[in-house]
Amino acid sequence: MFDLFDWIPWTTPVAIVFIGVALMITGLTIWGHYRPPVRRKGFLGIVTDRTERVYIAIVSFALVMVISFAIVDSDTAIWAISALAMAVVIMIWG
Repeated sequence: MFDLFDWIPWTTPVAIVFIGVALMITGLTIWGHYRPPVRRKGFLGIVTDRTERVYIAIVSFALVMVISFAIVDSDTAIWAISALAMAVVIMIWG
């Protein structure tokens, strides 16, 4: 049964990311059950609800991190903090 996940090197950071995403999806599902999401137009210029903004924020965070890995002598921590700030802004005002 666990052979399905042998392809990924399970390090602590990878496990934290997978658990974090699973908790986010679970939390959004429970939150959406008790308080249905409201669609609104933010600074992104499209009408989105909170789950769509979370998805856009996760994809944007991943894109910034991939770009940071491509830059040879860059500090990954600074990129991660700025990507996290960008994701928070997208989730709140996007």
